[in-house]
Amino acid sequence: MNHHMIHFLAVSFFIATTFAPANGLRAQEETLEDQLRQKEEDRIGRLFEKIVPTLDEARKLVDRHDQLPKRRFLLLRPFGDDQESNEAETTQLLDEAIEMLDSSPLRDLWRELHATRKLIRKGHHKLAEYRQRRVSAPREKEAGLFDRAFISTKEDYDKMIAAEEGEIKASEKVVDDLKDGIVKLLKDLHLDIDRDGLESLLSSVSGDDFVSMIALFDNIRQLTGQLQDLTEQSGEALDIAKRYYGMHVVLVKIMDRMQHRFITEIDQEHIPRLQGYTKDAEGNIRQALELIRKEGGDESILRSNIESNELTMRAAKLYTEYLLQNADLIRSENKQIKKNLSTALNTYKTVKLSSDVSRLMKTGRQNFEALMKLQIPPLREFRNEMLRKEYQRMTTELLNP
Repeated sequence: MNHHMIHFLAVSFFIATTFAPANGLRAQEETLEDQLRQKEEDRIGRLFEKIVPTLDEARKLVDRHDQLPKRRFLLLRPFGDDQESNEAETTQLLDEAIEMLDSSPLRDLWRELHATRKLIRKGHHKLAEYRQRRVSAPREKEAGLFDRAFISTKEDYDKMIAAEEGEIKASEKVVDDLKDGIVKLLKDLHLDIDRDGLESLLSSVSGDDFVSMIALFDNIRQLTGQLQDLTEQSGEALDIAKRYYGMHVVLVKIMDRMQHRFITEIDQEHIPRLQGYTKDAEGNIRQALELIRKEGGDESILRSNIESNELTMRAAKLYTEYLLQNADLIRSENKQIKKNLSTALNTYKTVKLSSDVSRLMKTGRQNFEALMKLQIPPLREFRNEMLRKEYQRMTTELLNP
């Protein structure tokens, strides 16, 4: 089913529900809400079944960590693990779990939005190609009957251009609907992100990681609820309760790992590359000024080049500030996660009653919900069209080194 058909079905549903009798509309809304709730429960159930073996394996590694030597001598490592190798193995399992958790209705809409925007970009490339070919194409009346089977005329290209413009327009409507859907899902997760905030995310190299983190946190919150229910159902079975709490500890470690990756990527990859753009722009400006001083080039073009490089420097500065704000935001949240993790690890070692475990899981779940309420900083001066284009250009370069 293509994007335009999905959009058509959505509009059809809207019309049907808008003009239905009030009682019927309420019944349909309740039915749809129940269906969506059931669909989400089924999704979490499948995710739980899929991820439990990985969580349990990681839990076993966490369980034995303190009993291992801190670091074996190099020659003794083949004969047994140490804390360093155990931590590396745990991290690998955490990364596998992160891949499994990077799935949700929000992520589905986000990926569909990016795929549709990619279609629009391809459409514009096709338009440019059609218009270029049209220049040298003959008119229909100038082409012979035999030639018509092997060449395209100006009239043919006019039709192709019109059709492609129609496809682009329809895709742009789909993009608009998807953006509304994403904003609604974010609000359902108690995240105050409006359309402007969404545009900031879409134009930022950190946007995909932010949405991925939001989806992951929500999945972890729901999985913790599943573990809490199973713990309560286990009654006085201490070993079972401790096993489930151990998985809860692993989920907290996953959150810590995800946040650490986010901060590291900004600090060690994106910021240095933006600083490189600034350095290159400064070099271009110095060279242009030197050429002007020596009358070694067209001054009007060189002045224009200076302005372009100054725009690059300004955009890089604002982009850097934006990414640093994002990193500081997650760094601040990570401090709380590390406290939660320390508490959870200590509790895991001292669990005595399954009722205590259930209560602690409930507290952890509430902490997850509090951490979900991220306030993403907006890109400053985002309404400036020139800066917006420069941000988008930089984002493309940062994503495709």
